[in-house]
Amino acid sequence: MKKPFRMSDNEKWQAVVSCDKSYDGIFFYGVKTTGIFCRPQCRARTPLRINVIFFDDAVDAIEGGFRPCKKCCPDELVFEPDLELVKKAKDIFDANYDQLIEPKNISKQLGVSINYIVRLFKQHYGLTPTQYITKFRVDKAAELLRQEEVKILEIAYLTGFQSVSNFYRCFKEQVGFTPREYRNDSLLKVTRKEV
Repeated sequence: MKKPFRMSDNEKWQAVVSCDKSYDGIFFYGVKTTGIFCRPQCRARTPLRINVIFFDDAVDAIEGGFRPCKKCCPDELVFEPDLELVKKAKDIFDANYDQLIEPKNISKQLGVSINYIVRLFKQHYGLTPTQYITKFRVDKAAELLRQEEVKILEIAYLTGFQSVSNFYRCFKEQVGFTPREYRNDSLLKVTRKEV
């Protein structure tokens, strides 16, 4: 909800202290001692009120000699830290799918709680991190199963499954076939195309 454009400095200060996201784009604030300007929602340490100056827009702040905060990126039109966070988690999961992944360790690495990561993942991808990782692994396994020379046991371990039984169970749940059935069906389709 957008707030009225005519606000007192006290109202602006309260928005800064409470990191109120609803004031995003209505005003910006600069910190004289650091020369940095921020959005009202910035989670950086709250400065002393005496060191704060308010601006109507980012251009005014830059022209006033302030540089943008690296935490809240006030010079960017859209600031979605949750989206950035979930993309970072997804990139980590995608790059390490073939290893044992503990979402709670990833959440620590990103500096947030596991519950927060789970909530963001469900919101953006419709899956929990564990469900996403399993789906990603099954998709990679399906690609490898189309290659006749790679053994199914090897595929299970190459795609990060810790046991063959878990691999078979997850694959069948997601694809509707066992890995062997999927491979035979895929190879049969390739043979028909060649004929």
